[in-house]
Amino acid sequence: MVTEYLLPTSTDEAAAQLAAGAALMAGGTTVMPRALAGALDAERVVGLARAGLDGIERQSGRTTVGACATLATVSVLDHAPALAAAARAVGGPALRNMATVGGNLLAGPPYGDLGVALLALGAEVDLGDRTVDLERFWDEFRAGVDIVRAVSFNDEAAADSVYVRWARRAANSPAVVCVAVAGGRVAIGGVGTHPVRSAGAEAHLGDPGGAGEAAAAEVDPPTDGIASSWYRKRMTAVFVRRALEESHAV
Repeated sequence: MVTEYLLPTSTDEAAAQLAAGAALMAGGTTVMPRALAGALDAERVVGLARAGLDGIERQSGRTTVGACATLATVSVLDHAPALAAAARAVGGPALRNMATVGGNLLAGPPYGDLGVALLALGAEVDLGDRTVDLERFWDEFRAGVDIVRAVSFNDEAAADSVYVRWARRAANSPAVVCVAVAGGRVAIGGVGTHPVRSAGAEAHLGDPGGAGEAAAAEVDPPTDGIASSWYRKRMTAVFVRRALEESHAV
């Protein structure tokens, strides 16, 4: 049961509290429901709202987005259309005003739309003691130890990026599958425990239909309450094709 809420003013202070057994919270959209249900295995929660991680900076052709920047803020980044579109796809306005970039990266499936766009952008993640590319992030992140400080990406790749998504409803619905394309990279969400690159699609960038079929052949998506594995594979083919057709038209 949570009995104490801490608001450190630096990541070093937050890291110390985390090492002492506190649970970490950014926007609270995933942690608070668990805490209120008594399902959080910690007596103290460390909030990052005052740790100085909410800025967005563009410098030397790269954009750095603080881990506590909200999805509402990211949703208006016109120079990174795929990332902005992914942010707009998450929940409604109230949720986007609370949910953060770092929290969304760590949200399990079927959530985590931002990770798909950031993976296509070739993003890197600042973990304080090291920086890792996003392809390695989900495997190397150490829960209870690491704090996501920021993500960064190349502005040139972001300029013509595309993000498409298929869900049961137009709004407030988790994705069946989502696809982002940027700088020759194709990333897919909804087909595993985290977003993945599609080597097959990337080998057929000039042939959207062939790229879609190659991507579908690569993935082994789960069956859950949102969609069957078979349906996700078919929608992977369709939406990889659509993303590439849209990227060619940009």
